[in-house]
Amino acid sequence: MSEYLEASQVQIETAPDGTLRAILPDRCGLGVQALRAMPLSDENQYIVLRDGKDKELGILETLDGMDARGVELIQIALRKRYFLPKILKINAINERFNSADWDVETDRGRINIQTKAIHEAVIELGGGRILLRDNEENRYEIPNLDELDEISRAKFAGRV
Repeated sequence: MSEYLEASQVQIETAPDGTLRAILPDRCGLGVQALRAMPLSDENQYIVLRDGKDKELGILETLDGMDARGVELIQIALRKRYFLPKILKINAINERFNSADWDVETDRGRINIQTKAIHEAVIELGGGRILLRDNEENRYEIPNLDELDEISRAKFAGRV
């Protein structure tokens, strides 16, 4: 059974080895990892804290009430764990032998993404939001398909 933690009662700090440490009222967790319980729908709520032995320390329903440095450390850890480049433009999509090669512009620069067949790689999340998973399980996001330029939308629509 998961234990809900009160954010004001949890102190997060950087340990000497560079990992996170969580100081709780009744125990201390070393090598702490922060995970989102619902990474696609509620990315700022229900943060799970696990220690270095992958044992759950508890769940923070929200970070409200935690000191600013602790919030910053958790947000940095979550950004690293859930690295999700945003696709801003689709230059080309080439399908061949049940796979696809995507030439796209992201918020991190231009890249080529290799995926399985498009129908296997594209996940529609609703509201125009699209998640693309490549062959190495990296994820890329189109925050809102309707906000892409007309040519990008046409290339996407012609393939999906």
